[in-house]
Amino acid sequence: MPKCYNKTRQSSSIPRKLLREGKSYLLPIYYLLLTSELAREGIKNSGSYQFADHIYANKPKGKFVIGKILDSILLNLKSSRSLRSRYIHAKEEIYNLIDNVRHKEPIDILAVPCGLGREIFEVAHELQIASHPFYKRIRWHGIDLDRELIEVLGKKNDHHKHQMFFWQGDAFNEESYRKNKKYDMIICTGFTEFLSDEDTLHFYKIAHNNLKEGGIFFTSGMMPHKFSEYLMKNIAELYTHYRSEDFLKILANQAGFNTIHAYQNELQTILIGVKD
Repeated sequence: MPKCYNKTRQSSSIPRKLLREGKSYLLPIYYLLLTSELAREGIKNSGSYQFADHIYANKPKGKFVIGKILDSILLNLKSSRSLRSRYIHAKEEIYNLIDNVRHKEPIDILAVPCGLGREIFEVAHELQIASHPFYKRIRWHGIDLDRELIEVLGKKNDHHKHQMFFWQGDAFNEESYRKNKKYDMIICTGFTEFLSDEDTLHFYKIAHNNLKEGGIFFTSGMMPHKFSEYLMKNIAELYTHYRSEDFLKILANQAGFNTIHAYQNELQTILIGVKD
């Protein structure tokens, strides 16, 4: 079975791990964090799609009043604000693509791994409500390892009736992309942060191979936030890779992208690669 790279937690019991490491002073913080929906998901399931989508939605949840207050605090940390920005920028870049597309063929947009696909569902809904002339030309695609998630997304789209297609697949398997010939845009966020530099470069090359000429690769990178990093490593065993804007550009260039644009939002770097 393909590896779930975001599942970085190894310990069956975080409290026992903290005691074993002589960090019993973190136990009260651990149990307090469990009242927050965001922290609980991070501790239980590492960097899951629910964890990311909760940050995107920015709606505090938790057990009791203290849980909601704590959730609100965590959602407003610099690290959370930065992570949230990647979903917002993804929507903006989809609109940029739509505004600048020149061919008259269907517009194919792929999210991989797609998670809950908040950005594509929201843009599709907004285009539908606005009766945008390109709405019916856009075909939305999503690949993810999680079979149950794919079923959830399929049922969700049965309700919305967009031209959306979701299937189970491994982002590192070229065959996973073959349900469509090539894509005008590939969106990937929250994945390479869990990959080594070698695997990130390999994935970038796969994205490049599966884009149409002139196609857009949208991805992101993150720089550390000391407080969040301390909590993630010690209490959630959530380990991520941090990369600078310059290094992301180097990887993209090595993958075959010659036209590269990047910009930052606090700790988040957005990288845009164009297949020339």
